[in-house]
Amino acid sequence: MKLLNQIIYGIVFSGSLLALTACNDGLINNDPEKHSLVAETATATPTHTTQAATATPTHTTQAATATPTHTTQAATATPTHTTQAATATPTHTTQATTATPTHTTQAATATPTHTTQAATATPTHIDQTATATPTHITQAENTSMDKSTLFLEGSEDRIAGETLAVLPNIWLCEKEVYVSDLTPTGSKNLRCSVTVEISKNTVTIKATGIPNHDFESTYGCCATEQKEIWYLPRFPKDTNETEYEDAPIRGAIAFTVSGVAIYGPEDGPGGDAVAHELGLYEEDRQPIDLGICGGHAGPGGQYHYHYDANCLHWHAKTSSTNYMFSEIDLSSHSPVLGFAFDGYAIYGSYGWDNDFHVKEMKSSYKLRDGENGYGGISDYIYVPGFGDLDICNGHISPTPHSIAPIYHYHSTMHNAEDKNGFPYFPLCYHAVPDSRNIGNAGGNPPGGGPPNRRP
Repeated sequence: MKLLNQIIYGIVFSGSLLALTACNDGLINNDPEKHSLVAETATATPTHTTQAATATPTHTTQAATATPTHTTQAATATPTHTTQAATATPTHTTQATTATPTHTTQAATATPTHTTQAATATPTHIDQTATATPTHITQAENTSMDKSTLFLEGSEDRIAGETLAVLPNIWLCEKEVYVSDLTPTGSKNLRCSVTVEISKNTVTIKATGIPNHDFESTYGCCATEQKEIWYLPRFPKDTNETEYEDAPIRGAIAFTVSGVAIYGPEDGPGGDAVAHELGLYEEDRQPIDLGICGGHAGPGGQYHYHYDANCLHWHAKTSSTNYMFSEIDLSSHSPVLGFAFDGYAIYGSYGWDNDFHVKEMKSSYKLRDGENGYGGISDYIYVPGFGDLDICNGHISPTPHSIAPIYHYHSTMHNAEDKNGFPYFPLCYHAVPDSRNIGNAGGNPPGGGPPNRRP
């Protein structure tokens, strides 16, 4: 009997223990702290989450010693949908501690909610880090960088003081290009052709005067092939500011690397052609229209530009109507657009500041109070130091073609107040121009020059 009682007591005690255990399991399984959107263990295979050991981030990205961007990284995992581990350099990657995830990553005791975490990674999908050299810009924060990488190959293949016009790969249309005048009655088979001859003291350019891109002649229809001959001093001879020669206010003042004339700012009636194109005033003296590339045909069928409309380099091979400032590469120094008659190069609107950072070069001219450009250059005043450029619309600095600082001009879209960038191209000559170019095609009259130097 005593033995039977012990057996019965053992059965009752075991049942109670099982019930208590089941009760405890139920409490644990219903513990709200244990029921997150993810379930993980030290070696779990999580689903659709991303996290590293013991972190609890929310919509953040952080690491022990780095600041990654668009990256996901953790300790020592070998995931199947990822490429990085431990101290790697991630690029859109995902990792974890000891798991082998599929499309997901999860580690030891974390409770993630759409978060990203990394260990000691250094991200690469950003332009620059504390010690990195960025790859998508032409300059870096590291002032000890080798700036020689900013300069074009062959940039020093010229004699000191020699015009950039002697350098290879400056000129366009040395191999003929055929384009169309988009004006309804314009020709559809016009030839852009340039030849360059270098003698002891002169660089001579012979051209058809047709651009390397489609264009519109507008009211001056229609542009025809010309027999242009342009002359540049091989060694520009500087003058001082009181002796700068004024560029013509109408007619050719310079020409492009495709051999096309660049005119002064005024149109035939005497207004600022670009201010009119921008809608600053209504031209009631004569119909004027600048085509899609900031130019039109003039006397004798000579096509010419009044401003840089982003056609010459950036879109020469694309849609003839896709010429937009928004498409300019803002990370690079602009290329050479042409040459003023004194032999100095004209670059596009973007250049380098003193730290070799790319910036838009802005004109130092502005409209006089109450004026709008209807009166041409007399409506403007030059303000020293107002913008980046001098009275002739140029400055001295290194360029991609010259490590040593040189004088050069820029085309200008804006002034220092982000208004219209009069004079758009050079308004006077820093060096002595070759007089054989002045009055080309009879655009005329030459003279005029900077507004505040006129009587």
